[in-house]
Amino acid sequence: MKILLVGPGIMPIPNDGWGAVEILIWQLKIHLEKQGHKVDILNERGLKAALKAQPWKYDLVHLHYDELADSWIKLARWLKLRLVITTHYGYAALPDRWDDYYKKIFTDLMRSPALLVLSPEIEQVFLDHGYKGWIRVSPNGTEASVIKFKPRGNGKAICLGKIEPRKQQAKLARKINELGSVSCDFAGPIIDKTFKPDDKHTKYLGTWTRQEVQTKLTNYSTLVLISDGEAHSLVVLEALAAGLSVVVSEEASANLDRSLPWINVCQKVDAKAIGTIKKAVNENHKYRSQIRDYAEKNFDWAKVTERYVKIVSEYAR
Repeated sequence: MKILLVGPGIMPIPNDGWGAVEILIWQLKIHLEKQGHKVDILNERGLKAALKAQPWKYDLVHLHYDELADSWIKLARWLKLRLVITTHYGYAALPDRWDDYYKKIFTDLMRSPALLVLSPEIEQVFLDHGYKGWIRVSPNGTEASVIKFKPRGNGKAICLGKIEPRKQQAKLARKINELGSVSCDFAGPIIDKTFKPDDKHTKYLGTWTRQEVQTKLTNYSTLVLISDGEAHSLVVLEALAAGLSVVVSEEASANLDRSLPWINVCQKVDAKAIGTIKKAVNENHKYRSQIRDYAEKNFDWAKVTERYVKIVSEYAR
């Protein structure tokens, strides 16, 4: 197939920073090309840029930025494109948390001829709202082969990602500082200025590059992501590939097999959650090889792109 992947046009692709969507687009391109497909990326906005890319020459146009849905739906009708759209909005599966801006975007998405969503929960939201187009689920992936794996972690937890209110790292740090029963490091750009590590139980490591994520994550025993909204978080997949147990919120548990002993779900940041983190850290060494195997079999890009091709081929025919 010949596929055009359309990015947000905000950060460069490939991206060495914290542009999760940009990273996913680049990795999808690489692995689709390994399977013999022709893939190009359009990472500019505007009609002139879209027409310059000649989207009508592709078997599939896959838009990864829902804010551009309206313009691309109109363009698809005009040029008779095989357009599919993915929303990466963290609250996509949680209508009660939508702001007015996303409500407008959702109205646009409901007019899309095809949607490729990141989780069954997001799919159900569209179906519940009466979506009549083509819709399928295709989770995100990770490059397991480039993520270093050690057979034993350091007995500490880590929060990796933008430190922002949605992910509740400031609240988590305060609770860990208060209880002092577990150690947790934090890495990522600080957006939430209320985040205050105590440098004893909680430490801030700065912002990691992609290479640091790939090499340092495996030093830890458990990843913590008690976020109040995630579509399908890349960092969870990277942590599993690195052999870490995970402690996540209900909202961050999409596509995970919650029956597995290394996948733990917490409802909120409280003493019970800290106890769950401590237990996950202490037991991680028993499961690390199994965790890596689980990540490779379910979320490695080689597997994800195989399923992706089967799904979109059905639509692109």
